[in-house]
Amino acid sequence: MAYVLDNVSKGGFTPMIEIKIDGEEVAGEFYSVLIKATVRDEAGQKSDQLTLELDDRHNQIARPRDKAKIEVWLGYKQTGIAEIGTYEMQTFSRKWDDGGQTVTIQANAADLKTGLKGGGREHFEDTNVGDVITRIAKRNKLTPEIHAKLKSIPVEYLAHVDSSDIDFLTNLADALDAVIKPMGDKLVATPRGEASSAGGKKLITIEIAKSDTVDGEITPNSRAQYGKVETSYIDQKTGKRVVEKSDTGLDGPTFTVRDPLPSSELAKKKGQAEAKRLTRNTAQGHVTLAKGRPEAKAEADVVLGEGFVDDVAGEYRADSVEHTFDNNGFRTKIELKAKEDGSTTKKMAKESKKKGGKAASKPSTTSKNNSAVNSSGGGGGSAVG
Repeated sequence: MAYVLDNVSKGGFTPMIEIKIDGEEVAGEFYSVLIKATVRDEAGQKSDQLTLELDDRHNQIARPRDKAKIEVWLGYKQTGIAEIGTYEMQTFSRKWDDGGQTVTIQANAADLKTGLKGGGREHFEDTNVGDVITRIAKRNKLTPEIHAKLKSIPVEYLAHVDSSDIDFLTNLADALDAVIKPMGDKLVATPRGEASSAGGKKLITIEIAKSDTVDGEITPNSRAQYGKVETSYIDQKTGKRVVEKSDTGLDGPTFTVRDPLPSSELAKKKGQAEAKRLTRNTAQGHVTLAKGRPEAKAEADVVLGEGFVDDVAGEYRADSVEHTFDNNGFRTKIELKAKEDGSTTKKMAKESKKKGGKAASKPSTTSKNNSAVNSSGGGGGSAVG
């Protein structure tokens, strides 16, 4: 049965959590000693993480088996709960001091340290990205889930020499501006900046009014701007280096990738990837929402709307999403970066030339309906069916 924080209400919504270990929901006693559950969803190659902190003053918490599967749902009594993710236990630690004794369980969406080791020497020739990822997934007993925009990218020649499978895939993902990482029993590959899942399903846009937040910070133009990116490859017929150029959509100098790529296609993709990465880094920040959003995902579009001044309001990319559940309620922190198309940075540059700052225009009613109010009451909860 899910656990409900009966004495905590934000805007009329009562937080709920449900946790299963190896397919079995934890007992009510587990929830009664739960200090905090933190789930972090990462946009890049980093594995998504789960941390459970528990009060173990009576030595009552038994250690789960190594690599135990932990599933987490979050939501509200009024709207139901949504699956946040499935994780594999990595560490179980006990800590004590004069203030008491606690247990901390750390789990990852996949064990990148021991999984996908691979290694040795191999090469891929006259194929495509979909085939490369599928071959590696199958030998690691994972199901490939590859976005359509990545599958058909041609691979003339690609060497895999003396590196683990996960390191090889990370380098491939960086060259394609993609995310390739294990998630549960799948090897998922998606383009960055598409705001969609590997299956092509559009991620829900996160619309935020300033009244939804308890804190935040936005730093515009936090990195130097570049106007173009130069990459290169060696023409196999002439033996000469050929330069490819990609636009960032912004004004600035040229950024050069020194090492040549294996082919013209990969040189172009690497240039586009670097252009997007450089643009993402032109603005960054975070917002913390008093009322958690279980639907919020890394890579999703984020709109800062009602109540934000013009030089901050606008569209961003969610670089990471962190959900926290404890006796104070359910909160969501979203790390932000500029959008890859340069729209965030261009808008900030335009607004910085204006004097003063008016409140931004009101977004859709979704934001307003989700506005948070101060919580009432303290901790405490109950299990529900």
